[in-house]
Amino acid sequence: MSEPSSPVPPYARLAAALAVAIGITALTIHDVAIERGGPGVTCDELYHVGYGKRLVASLLRHGSRFFTRECVKETFAWSPEGPPVHPPLGNWILGWFHWLFDPAPQELSQLAITPARFGTAVCFGVLVFLICWAGVHRYGLIGGLAAGCSLVFMPRLFGHSHLAALDAITVLMCTAAVLAVVVAERSGRWWAFALAGSVWGLALLTRFHGLLCGLPILVWIVWQRRSKGVVPAFCWLASGLLIFYIGWPWLWFDTFEHLRLYLSTSTQRTPIHVFYLGRVWDDTLVPRHYAWVMFLVTVPVGLLIAGSIAIFSNWLPRSPQGRVSTFVPQMDAADFLFLGTIVFFLAIFTAPRVPVYDGVRLFLPVYSMWSLLVGRGTQLIWEWISRMTWHCFRYGPHFVLGSLFALQAVGVVAFRPAWLSYYNLLVGGLAGAERLGFEVNYWGDALTEPLLAAAAQRANKGETLVFGPSLAPYQAAGILLGSPALAEKEMVVVGWPAGAKTPPKNARWMVMYHRRADLDQIPEEIRQQPVVSEFSCQGVWLARLIQLPASASENSP
Repeated sequence: MSEPSSPVPPYARLAAALAVAIGITALTIHDVAIERGGPGVTCDELYHVGYGKRLVASLLRHGSRFFTRECVKETFAWSPEGPPVHPPLGNWILGWFHWLFDPAPQELSQLAITPARFGTAVCFGVLVFLICWAGVHRYGLIGGLAAGCSLVFMPRLFGHSHLAALDAITVLMCTAAVLAVVVAERSGRWWAFALAGSVWGLALLTRFHGLLCGLPILVWIVWQRRSKGVVPAFCWLASGLLIFYIGWPWLWFDTFEHLRLYLSTSTQRTPIHVFYLGRVWDDTLVPRHYAWVMFLVTVPVGLLIAGSIAIFSNWLPRSPQGRVSTFVPQMDAADFLFLGTIVFFLAIFTAPRVPVYDGVRLFLPVYSMWSLLVGRGTQLIWEWISRMTWHCFRYGPHFVLGSLFALQAVGVVAFRPAWLSYYNLLVGGLAGAERLGFEVNYWGDALTEPLLAAAAQRANKGETLVFGPSLAPYQAAGILLGSPALAEKEMVVVGWPAGAKTPPKNARWMVMYHRRADLDQIPEEIRQQPVVSEFSCQGVWLARLIQLPASASENSP
């Protein structure tokens, strides 16, 4: 990594990165519990928590037999009707954090969402540490702190850090893989590239995105080293693939068939509906500018400007020393790797027939890479502000930059806990995004505990609560599992039956979240029933509790 001209002492770098990371981890953990104001249980959380618990329980029960063919087949069982095959590292993390608070580690039916969410929050804290440390090292103290804090100010990324799913963990591993190879390049030793490859192997073990982030890294190594890049590239590649193979026992048996299953199920699946520009699309037919537009409208405008300054500063007038600032040199090879990774990820999801859905979560690693550019851009802004004359106010530069940066936190505060519904000022916030035809709430995180408690308060003990849109067979169980109020009333939660015109028999209450892509599965006359309670933001409803018509529910089969 490049050193700024006035480098921050190593102990100060470490102290600054640790302080920011610990503070942000605590902030994230504060809001993971559903009953304490955290996001509602989203579509995939129950599946990932259950998979994680199954892994940990099997290892504790079988010991060394865990690695036998029979045990591997049982533990890593996959059904064609289920979700795609996923590597296990992210689920191991969720499973071990679940185990820390699990009163019945061997009872696979006893699950809890909140303990597993702690694992994601801690991973987010590690991500903040890496970004902050790298930013301080490369750009200076102000730039490093800005890079780390900007991760929190990106509501979409911050929201995913509260969920027991693989997305935030994937961001951590992909970011670590990129930063590790930058450190290896600085060392230049073959073993440094092997170690960096091991970190990439962890990204491969987390999700298919590990393969995606590996391609720009490999190109970058060859570009940097030219004819001398063969050995470093081989060491990096071999080490990563070896870690991937060793870390996933499912690949030890029937290796090529299992690899085929993994690659095919990651790219071939039942189409998922996407609401974009005022209409519903299948995920492979979404307009190809989707990823670029969604990135531009879901990052706070100030952070977009700071990152853009970092990029376009390369074309600004320079001093005789070739600098646009005192401490921040021209973008170096590592900065171009960060930018190249962003462009590559967005380009992948621009390619024809590549599925893209669920807001921005498929290209979420782009946000952490952008935070590094935000750090560089903020350091440049700081130096420009500092050059101004501040006769009346000694701390004027601090006040100006602090105020500008604090404004970027408005979205995180305003959208709590439905951060996945955030849109920036380029489209007029959430209200403007709804008018322009964007999705409102794609994953059900707006089904928060206050709304579910309102349903429980009005329902009889053991009564059925209908919810919709229903995206997966395990989604209803996850909502019930995450709500103390529903559990206390011993309520039954069922998804709106596919193709049904009327609700289940004797059901009087229904909660809906505003997923526009699939809201039509609920008949219009049901959606127009009186609203009893509502969770809204910026005048747009995110989730509702409605009372079902008595005649419809009583006449249902």
